[in-house]
Amino acid sequence: MLTIFAKLLKLLNSDQNPNHLALAVCFGLAVGLMPGFSAFLLIIVVLICVLKANLTLFFLVWGLFEGIAYVFDPVLHQLGYLLLTSDSLHSLWTGLIQSSFWKLTAFNNSLVMGALVSILVLWVPVYLLSLWIVKSYRTRIQAFIEKWKVTQFLKGSKFYRVYQSLAGE
Repeated sequence: MLTIFAKLLKLLNSDQNPNHLALAVCFGLAVGLMPGFSAFLLIIVVLICVLKANLTLFFLVWGLFEGIAYVFDPVLHQLGYLLLTSDSLHSLWTGLIQSSFWKLTAFNNSLVMGALVSILVLWVPVYLLSLWIVKSYRTRIQAFIEKWKVTQFLKGSKFYRVYQSLAGE
């Protein structure tokens, strides 16, 4: 746990592009909420590599959202079921299931559909919130925390040695 927290602080204190960190959070959200294995996950993995999202933060957020998804699975299932059984969308689903690509995405699974809609709805707000948090931390909070006596005390502790060892990676 100490190592994970140290890695998170290292990322926040690094000079890595805040956009890449925010994308990592969004991709972690997407993979964490998406159940099972589908073509959507392959697309996300390719996008992570192409867009240079931070892998450390991605894996950290993925684990966090796996736990959140476990709690919200019944809600995601109900949302997906509602959409998949909607009479007004019946012709859309029928047309999509005719395509091999859409079959691979498993969109006709109520949990996958609920997760996909949730991801699409949450993507922009989570991205903007993550970007704001990283930028705010770097401009306001980081310098303020450095002045605290407890921070200076921690710099002499085991936690700081773990943090410093990660800085050499």
